[in-house]
Amino acid sequence: MENIWLSLILSSALAALAIWRKAITNKGIAIAWLCSVCICYFGGWVNFLCLAATLICTLIAGKISGKKRENAEKKLHAKHGKRDGVQIICNVFMSALMAIIYGITDNHIFLCAGAAALAASLADSMASELGILSRGKTFDVLSGKATEPGMSGGVSFFGFAMSALGAAIIAAISLGQGMGVKFSVVILISGFVAAYVDSLLGAAAQAKYRCGVCGALTEKKVHCGEKGAIEKGLSFIDNDMVNFLNNLTGAVIAMILYVVI
Repeated sequence: MENIWLSLILSSALAALAIWRKAITNKGIAIAWLCSVCICYFGGWVNFLCLAATLICTLIAGKISGKKRENAEKKLHAKHGKRDGVQIICNVFMSALMAIIYGITDNHIFLCAGAAALAASLADSMASELGILSRGKTFDVLSGKATEPGMSGGVSFFGFAMSALGAAIIAAISLGQGMGVKFSVVILISGFVAAYVDSLLGAAAQAKYRCGVCGALTEKKVHCGEKGAIEKGLSFIDNDMVNFLNNLTGAVIAMILYVVI
């Protein structure tokens, strides 16, 4: 694209959409806008349209899941509601970084990696937002045991399908922008696999706490007004870290596949 004014205008339009939908905090908006400008200016139409699709599809999915997803987040997650600055960094920074490197090197492997990072983000978001609506069993991806819907590391067959759909949307946009079948297939595979890795990390490494008051297993350090005891995972790995690793995994897998295929 290489048009700074167009990048500023389009990024401002996305920011306005996020503000209108009350999707991101004020500090988060500033970070999201800056990342969007980088993605738009350096990554061109391909990565910008992928970013726009990620935001719009996540908003639509959140609207569809509605109160069910919101209630699960309030019950289980340390963060819920508007995305804050840290969440934006963990879900968008990797794509912005890849776009900048692509702008400097003009090497399409980084353009692909940037789109794949967004595919990983959307695949995870679609699985989280819409997977909660599954009528089938939600099970721990490692143990296979039934788990509460919305718990990190919990998956369902419907959630897997939504994850694949998220990755496919980004792959289709890339194909529609003339990036070729190889480019799009790499994005599809990278996004879906990264979302699966996200579930693995959520089950194996993300910190989960046992409430000493009500006995609930939750991702919140403080529950029922008291600090819980860590029962699973590592204390320094929260959902934000898992999401960052999700995006990183998508970018790395894309770079590997881009060379191998």
